[in-house]
Amino acid sequence: MGKRPLSGVPWITSEGHVDVLRVPLESTYSKAVGADPLQARNALRLLGCAAGYGRMEAIVFLLGFFVSRPPEDWEMRIEAVEALRFCRTREAADLLFSEIRRVKYSNTTRRYLDTILDVLALFPRELVQEGFERLCADTSFSRRTREKFEACLDRRGPSWRWR
Repeated sequence: MGKRPLSGVPWITSEGHVDVLRVPLESTYSKAVGADPLQARNALRLLGCAAGYGRMEAIVFLLGFFVSRPPEDWEMRIEAVEALRFCRTREAADLLFSEIRRVKYSNTTRRYLDTILDVLALFPRELVQEGFERLCADTSFSRRTREKFEACLDRRGPSWRWR
């Protein structure tokens, strides 16, 4: 079989690469909120990539998707946080910091909260410094948890994870 020409697909470049700035996202939104977890994860990854390329509509969708998740749907919330890593905006940072304050550390939530910290550690310092400083000063968190916040603030990782 010969190769199919892609000239009619406007989001494929002449070199055969995907132009994320031109990919239609409507069907991706439907997959993200659909019943199939694998399709939802893949859709969130594509939307995260689009957000990383500055597609504001993808950023808005991902923020709304995150907010609309059931509070204890940890697996899908982790997927949403992973996609938000590319939404380096004040709104995304504030949303993730509010989630750290909402959710208490436990064996059940540790991976989720550590994922949020990993993502926030990748954001530009001007978007996260004040939030991390507030968390570091908040004595309602344990000493160990505040040390995690300091590690993010000091830029010792995203690979700083404590196990």
